[in-house]
Amino acid sequence: MRLPMLGGDVDETKFSEMIDVYMKHGFSYFDTAHGYLDGKSELALKTCLTSRYPRDQYILVNKLTDSYFQSESDIRPFF
Repeated sequence: MRLPMLGGDVDETKFSEMIDVYMKHGFSYFDTAHGYLDGKSELALKTCLTSRYPRDQYILVNKLTDSYFQSESDIRPFF
């Protein structure tokens, strides 16, 4: 899924609408990674999904891409 953008930022109004339609049609799987839109994907999901829907209504997958981390201690803050 490509996120709707307003300049360099995610269009949160449009993205929230997309999530609502997606969820209404019975879908619940969302996938992101820190590297997507330089971390903006994760922030947009926080605002448009996790702040608006109960945790038991969706599956959220986030990947740790090794090129962003040099050691295990670099990863810990992301948990």
